[in-house]
Amino acid sequence: MTLRRPSRDDIRAISARSHIRLTDAELDVMEKMVAANLELYDELDQTPEPLRPVVPAVRIPGVRPSPEEDPLNGVVRTCDVRAVAATGPLSGKSIGIKDTICVAGIPTSCGSRLLYDFIPDADATVVTRILEAGGHITAMLNTDDFAFSGGGHTSAYGAGLNPVNQKHVAGGSSCGSATAVASGQVDISLGGDQGGSIRIPSSWSGIVGHKPTHGLVPYTGIAGFDPTIDHVGPMAKTVEDAALLLTVIAGVDDTARDMRQPSAIEKVDYAAGLTGSIKGLRIGVVKEGFGTPWSMKEVDKAVREAVRYLEKMGATVEEISVPEHARVPAIWNSIAIEGGIATFYQGLNAYGTKGWYNTRLMSAMNRGIKTNGGDFSPTAKLGVVMSEYMSAQYHGVFYGRAQNLARQLTRVYDKVFETYDLVVMPTTPQTAHEIPPLPEANREEHIAQALNMVCNTAAFDLTGHPSISVPCRDVSGLPVGLMFTGRSFDDQTVLRAGHAYLAA
Repeated sequence: MTLRRPSRDDIRAISARSHIRLTDAELDVMEKMVAANLELYDELDQTPEPLRPVVPAVRIPGVRPSPEEDPLNGVVRTCDVRAVAATGPLSGKSIGIKDTICVAGIPTSCGSRLLYDFIPDADATVVTRILEAGGHITAMLNTDDFAFSGGGHTSAYGAGLNPVNQKHVAGGSSCGSATAVASGQVDISLGGDQGGSIRIPSSWSGIVGHKPTHGLVPYTGIAGFDPTIDHVGPMAKTVEDAALLLTVIAGVDDTARDMRQPSAIEKVDYAAGLTGSIKGLRIGVVKEGFGTPWSMKEVDKAVREAVRYLEKMGATVEEISVPEHARVPAIWNSIAIEGGIATFYQGLNAYGTKGWYNTRLMSAMNRGIKTNGGDFSPTAKLGVVMSEYMSAQYHGVFYGRAQNLARQLTRVYDKVFETYDLVVMPTTPQTAHEIPPLPEANREEHIAQALNMVCNTAAFDLTGHPSISVPCRDVSGLPVGLMFTGRSFDDQTVLRAGHAYLAA
């Protein structure tokens, strides 16, 4: 069956939109040549795609739990996914999966009405590894609408509620990944992190969240954002469980090349490196991570008290200045908006990479935009407007400038890590927000609460360095997160520091 051919009027409209200004003579030729070229697409249309192997497993989709069963609104759907006869380091562990990560046979909606009926036919690589290690996937977990918020309040399923105080949000975008762990619904969860979406809800909800080095964990089969800032990683009550899951999911993807990854990654047992000691480590306290325009003095004070405790534990602690850190919100904003929205309109699979393309998700996403684009969250809609305007008016120049500055920021932190083993700062500048108003009540405040907490976390999405948030102490009854960040691919030292602090 042949693909539909464009009419002369279709080509004329493309000419106008693309500014190529075809003449009538060119249109005569173009109509014939486009039809001829589409014969190659007809051939491609009839050529079957290679299938991704799927682990033999029980795969039973469940239902959305009631508010009584899930008072924190962390679970989008229960499920029962277990590899047949698999045993391994995750045996006996219940695992929750963020609703942006594909699990074959289980609906994946990215917290949005645009993808309500999308059911993947292949697993994300991290899901395959979890199943092969004996993990039991029991829940798909709530997320901000297409992960485009750090607030945890923009999901089509409603806000994720804070496990400490339900008048506040859990933080986002991986809100359900935090609350399901905090409430004991799952033992360990997977979250995604493009601007802090593992560490923000971990900080606000009082659990552990580790953003691995960029590329340490394959992103294949996960709804993409901008590939330069895409991360997936573990969230748990303990650093031990986070290290256990990281050991399982880390490593080069042998099934599909992920351009985020280097060609070789050393296999590490991250749990084995949890010594309980940070004696002898050199830790830099980044001055610019405190006193930001969004900071609460109480949070800064709590983290500085924790830093003093690190000295008592035997670390050498010194305050340092990284002036470039203050530029993080401006740099990240352009990459997240222009890069992220471009990926949305490419079906959540960024063009120009040699990885595996989830073509069913590409089709579902673009159909969803065309039929239900009005159901994007207000925050995502702001991103669409900004991205389109900046692309049309300034031709991607600011995206390119932001990427160049991100590489500069990476070099600056690499230089810092020549002297220091770790840097430390507050995970978020404030404690959890009160639940914002619904968009119908106050659209401006609803949007404003989405991205005003990323000033520290987003720095290490830009640079790719590994970063963990561990509970520090409470301020006015709400958790505060302490964030350790280390050298690229030295996730072990970052986990070791978080573990030692909590153990002490």
